[in-house]
Amino acid sequence: MDNELRELFEIKEDHKIKVSEEKPNIAKHILIRLAIFIAGTIGFTAVIFSSGGWDVIGYLIIMFGFHVIWFVYILIETFILYINKKYILRNVNLIFSAVVLILYCIAYITVFNIQL
Repeated sequence: MDNELRELFEIKEDHKIKVSEEKPNIAKHILIRLAIFIAGTIGFTAVIFSSGGWDVIGYLIIMFGFHVIWFVYILIETFILYINKKYILRNVNLIFSAVVLILYCIAYITVFNIQL
């Protein structure tokens, strides 16, 4: 654009890419999510071991729901971090999600004992 038009419309060209000066605290980010995951799992496991009969199946279903809601929250947070251009934390969430999916697969194979 012409300089006169830029001044007329008060358009300022800024060629610098704005990068946040703060580095995200990755350890704190991952520890908070991991603490919620572990606390929920330990809590439900303690309740399951103290109950008996058909209550165990109900608590297992509720525990499964907790894990699904927690995992969906992590995925939604990943999209929000992407929109806010916090790519490092987004990548941490993606790696964390992949690790958790691998753990879920191992648990599935262990519980249902797939014979190949």
